[in-house]
Amino acid sequence: MTPRDPQAPDGHDRPTGTPYVDDDWVTSPPAGKTVLFTERPDDPDRDPLRFEMWLDADGSHGPMRHVHPEQDEFFEVVAGRLGVFHEGTTTEYEPGERVEIPAGDEHRFWNAGSTELHLRGGVDPGLRTEQFMRITYGLARDGDPVTPSGMPLNLLRVAVLLAEFDDMLYLAGAPVPLQRVGVELAAPVGRVLGYDDEYREYRP
Repeated sequence: MTPRDPQAPDGHDRPTGTPYVDDDWVTSPPAGKTVLFTERPDDPDRDPLRFEMWLDADGSHGPMRHVHPEQDEFFEVVAGRLGVFHEGTTTEYEPGERVEIPAGDEHRFWNAGSTELHLRGGVDPGLRTEQFMRITYGLARDGDPVTPSGMPLNLLRVAVLLAEFDDMLYLAGAPVPLQRVGVELAAPVGRVLGYDDEYREYRP
């Protein structure tokens, strides 16, 4: 695994101004999220992915409730206040505190404070988390209709993505087997209409 320089090339500790993208940084302006990839896995099936994340000061910023079927996840608060829903319980965390979420657990997180939230986090194993984030953040950045959390609103586009990245993410609120059936039915229609899962323009 290769550590990454935590400084942006312009000398700032995070992007400022217009959305910023390079080999290490990605942004999703509609979701108020910025991510710096700090450590990438040599073997994505075994090694973790590490990142830093910034969430704007608005309680809506953060992903919807979801499940990582094969990945453990953690967050450590650097600055700000983190809200976490984990298996039916809501907890807030302050700088220096850490939360761990085992694979298969329903969860979501958000900025629970009045200032920008800065996190260090990771998923283990890394799998293709970076690719999935680059695609969804890229679509949001380029104006594709998205939810407040930054996920595409186009269900056929989402179905094609989830069919490809089904080892990483399922939305909570509906049984996973039912979601799989829905994805299996909708993804072929999405592909016929021209939605793909490559999005090479969003990969470094």
